[in-house]
Amino acid sequence: MAQMVCGSCRSLLSYPKGARNVQCSSCQMVNFVLEVLLMYPYGASSVRCSSCHFITEIGVHNRRPPWSVIQGYPPPSPNPVQ
Repeated sequence: MAQMVCGSCRSLLSYPKGARNVQCSSCQMVNFVLEVLLMYPYGASSVRCSSCHFITEIGVHNRRPPWSVIQGYPPPSPNPVQ
């Protein structure tokens, strides 16, 4: 399953991966599904889509983990300041 936000009413929509269009159950708007992976450097505060130029703010809810965690290594421990 995948998720997107309705372009009309901003409701969260769930849909099967591979779908090209998703109809919103709240407002009946048919939304086009764009399967684009947005790449951005770790710690970036926002990322701009290269297709539609929409700027997505990067916050706690959608921040990617460090590469070490993605690759299966434990995150580095913070060095205490002495």
